[in-house]
Amino acid sequence: MVSAVLGLTAAGIAIRFSTLGLQSYHHDEVITAARVLPGSFTHMLHEVRASESTPPLYYALAWGWAKLFGTGEAGLRSLSALFGAATIPLAYLIGRELAGRRAGLIATAMVAVNPMLIWYSQEARAYSLLVLLTAASLFFFLRALRNARSTDIALWALFSALALCSHYFAAFPVAIEAIWLLAVFRRDREVVLAIAGVGAIGVLLAPLALLQANPDHIGWISSSPLVQRVADTASSFMIGETGKVIAEPPRNNYAIFPGAIFLAALFAAVAVQGRRGRATLNPALIVGCGSILLAVGAAVAGSDYVIGRNLLPALVPLTAAAAVGLAAIRPARLGLLAATALCVYWLAFDAYVVAKPNLQRPDFRDLAAKIGPSSRPRAVVAWKLAADPLSYYLADGTGHVWGGPQRVGEVDAIVKQSVAHRPLRLPPAFHQVERVREGRLTLLRYRAPRPHVVRFSRLKALRTGFGVNVVLANEGSAAPLSAGPPLGGPLR
Repeated sequence: MVSAVLGLTAAGIAIRFSTLGLQSYHHDEVITAARVLPGSFTHMLHEVRASESTPPLYYALAWGWAKLFGTGEAGLRSLSALFGAATIPLAYLIGRELAGRRAGLIATAMVAVNPMLIWYSQEARAYSLLVLLTAASLFFFLRALRNARSTDIALWALFSALALCSHYFAAFPVAIEAIWLLAVFRRDREVVLAIAGVGAIGVLLAPLALLQANPDHIGWISSSPLVQRVADTASSFMIGETGKVIAEPPRNNYAIFPGAIFLAALFAAVAVQGRRGRATLNPALIVGCGSILLAVGAAVAGSDYVIGRNLLPALVPLTAAAAVGLAAIRPARLGLLAATALCVYWLAFDAYVVAKPNLQRPDFRDLAAKIGPSSRPRAVVAWKLAADPLSYYLADGTGHVWGGPQRVGEVDAIVKQSVAHRPLRLPPAFHQVERVREGRLTLLRYRAPRPHVVRFSRLKALRTGFGVNVVLANEGSAAPLSAGPPLGGPLR
């Protein structure tokens, strides 16, 4: 059994580390690499308070990590990959604690190849750390329920407090575990003190959470229906991020097969616990489902931040519960066959993602290389969330334009394939000189003989195929007030 766990862990490590640098940084990762981590430790804490919506633990660890391994994709993401790798054997311990070694082994395999866990093990953000710490909290919670040892209670409190310091959504599973422990050991002084200590950490984090509750940072989450976001979460738990996060239509059809097996496994877990009686309710199932229900309840009450990655603390508990169900199916070969089919599907899907640009983060790194430096005033028009990655990879002073006429001799538009054949509506002096496909995106380059003044609104309204565009420009593109009518007349 040990060799099997080690083998699955090694496979999970290989999957996570072998393709760390394959995809370019996405929007949030650039914020981590280019805004939060450079500079002093004090600067990092200031940026967390000013521009982030999570507590500082991940950034404190990443700050030190970046000093050793740099802020490149593979170097910085390797910290998240390390957290993701550590979660794999922890899944075995959780499954074994719940229902024995068979359940532990199935949980290990599922965590090793789950596409959502792999995706965030390769992202330079706090989510992989959140998953690891909430899983550790769950494990020591289960041990404390079984033996009530002081060490397990103290370790539950430690990992629960650290989880809260990594992400505010850790509060949901931690609260469920704390209430459960209090109900079982309400007269135990050690349990009461442990819960009080975790609560004190939550109170200390509250002022920071209030400062970070900036609608400009997280207000976009509630712009889509809550029911839709919960459904998208269910799909992403099975196949990773395939929708709005990467500016693509959700690939929910890919989630049908693994979702059916996973749901059947959860029903099997409920059934086996029902046969054993209410006293043996599956704690992992309660923690996983309860975390989602509490988050949805908070959203209904007005604090709506429900989105797949924020609900990640529920994924390992639900996976462990599903593993219990698969291990309990009789005949045993049927449960093992279902578990194998699920893991093989996930492994195949992981490989499919590596081969398919449409299932990856947009390739802003190669697009920036195709755009290249410019010796003339230039505007770049792209998807809203491409602004920071393109500025980061261009590294030539290109930055956001917030309004006003722009004096440009070149317009580079990053568009989806579906609209790449359509000419851009620019002043007549601009002619298309290049069209380059890079993965699922296309660069359309237009140039005029001389710089022209073009309205910002006209640039922002160019048809790119994305919902909201952004305009980036290099230095010298902002038109002076005396530049004349911003319709396309040449500047002499």
